[in-house]
Amino acid sequence: MDNKSRYRALCAKNPDIPIFSRDWWLDITAGEDNWDVSVVLKNNEIIASLPYLKTKKYIFNSLEMPKLTPCLGVWIEYPSNQKYTTKLSYEKETFQALIDNLPDFHFFYQHFHWSVTNWMPFHWHGFMQSTDYTYLIENTQDLDQVFQNFRENIRREIRKAEKSLTVIEEENIDAFCNTQKKTFDRQQMDNPYSPELIRKLDAACKERGCRKIWVAIDGSGQIHSAIYVVWDSKAVYYLMGGGDPLLRTSGAASLLMWNAIKEASKQRKHFDFVGSMFEPIDRFFRGFGAVQMPYLKISKTNGRLAKFSVLLKEGMKLLR
Repeated sequence: MDNKSRYRALCAKNPDIPIFSRDWWLDITAGEDNWDVSVVLKNNEIIASLPYLKTKKYIFNSLEMPKLTPCLGVWIEYPSNQKYTTKLSYEKETFQALIDNLPDFHFFYQHFHWSVTNWMPFHWHGFMQSTDYTYLIENTQDLDQVFQNFRENIRREIRKAEKSLTVIEEENIDAFCNTQKKTFDRQQMDNPYSPELIRKLDAACKERGCRKIWVAIDGSGQIHSAIYVVWDSKAVYYLMGGGDPLLRTSGAASLLMWNAIKEASKQRKHFDFVGSMFEPIDRFFRGFGAVQMPYLKISKTNGRLAKFSVLLKEGMKLLR
């Protein structure tokens, strides 16, 4: 059995593999033949994994992340009752093996899950690190307290929206895509995710019962905003959203986010906003009283020609 087959078997039996790292998610977002995985085995069982998207542009081989995949990176199974100092030694040994088992590459770039905080073994092997942030509501059980932690303007928007809008669960993915498209049209941007990719991913999530779509509609049935969430064994994730730019003041976006947080509470899971370094989105997420969680962006460039291409690209940016 090759590593990819072993990893598929692991995903089939272990519910703790994050949704964005699961084989079926990667089959869709990367393409079945376009991803692989570095693994560490013990007694012929996987104890650590690092999946990646394989791409090639010109002569350069890259190990990256597929679209619609907020984080990838290392998954590791720890022995029970492990002391902290032993844990660090275990991570050093295991991460070393994951790095050694990667194929040759010119570029490596991934977002690790916020729970992975030790990147020292990658540093020792020439990888670089920078930090981005997501926002997390870790304890969603006491919804009254969660609501009280919201910024006052968010609470006000939700109360306002509840008076004029109705939240309904939507099964038609095209209705979501049409609403999302309006957001990108307002910003004069192309949607980075094709409708075909979204439909294919939605069908897989629906089949596995790990997604919900909600829309907020007014009395005439007009959609003000839409939200798409997915979940795994530990968290509910805000994956996508969109709204009608002509109806932005109705409070629909806040109302739908509150509805998604209540879904996380019902499932007894964290709620992960999946972060953004874009200031207006960051400000919106912070308004829900979520805790800022740093996550690691790990990268490496190998080879003189690849490094020169990076310098050339950066230089061209400065000249624009």
